[in-house]
Amino acid sequence: MKKLTLLVMGLCACALLAPAALAKGKKNAGPTTAPSDTYAKYDKNYNGTLDADEKAALTKDFEADKTGPMKAFDTNSDGKLSDEEIAAIPATKPVEAPAKKKKKKKDQ
Repeated sequence: MKKLTLLVMGLCACALLAPAALAKGKKNAGPTTAPSDTYAKYDKNYNGTLDADEKAALTKDFEADKTGPMKAFDTNSDGKLSDEEIAAIPATKPVEAPAKKKKKKKDQ
């Protein structure tokens, strides 16, 4: 009976310690997405959506320079940004993983 108790306790201890041991070797790669350039510029309250005043600022800038980078958002090419076109602007963009550092080999 004592052997069985010790065996069960040992297995429980291994089950509790194993995730910590596995996670110890992994490094946090960081976020995989970031706010898109448009959202970073116009989402002034950082809530992830463009509010009415933020949409107005975006529309004003678009009308000032219709040939700029926001031209791609005018999907029907009417020279205006509709609410649907503004809603289709991606809120995030993918972020590349940081490059791994190469370990230097020691001269022997």
